[in-house]
Amino acid sequence: MRRKQTLQTEVEKTIKLLITTLAIIIIVLLIVFLFSTGKKAQQGYLLEQARNHNEELKNKSEGLKAKLTNAQSTSNFDESEIIDEMTPPEDEILDYLLPEDNN
Repeated sequence: MRRKQTLQTEVEKTIKLLITTLAIIIIVLLIVFLFSTGKKAQQGYLLEQARNHNEELKNKSEGLKAKLTNAQSTSNFDESEIIDEMTPPEDEILDYLLPEDNN
């Protein structure tokens, strides 16, 4: 059989139990908060690395496209039959639209 306790001892036990329960809840919430904050920071870091890598790849792609366009335009220009069919100018004197440019 349970021994009867005074109301004061029951209140003290209840207060100790509540304080212990609150302390455990606070510790668990703190651990969850720190874990989730660390995970979000890690994801942010990985996202920033992916963005930087994407930006590098875009710059490299633009450079390669510029090289390709330049190579295609010069090879097309040199191999064009239309240029070979053009007749050279009859006189070497060039007249511009504005008189001051003709000096």
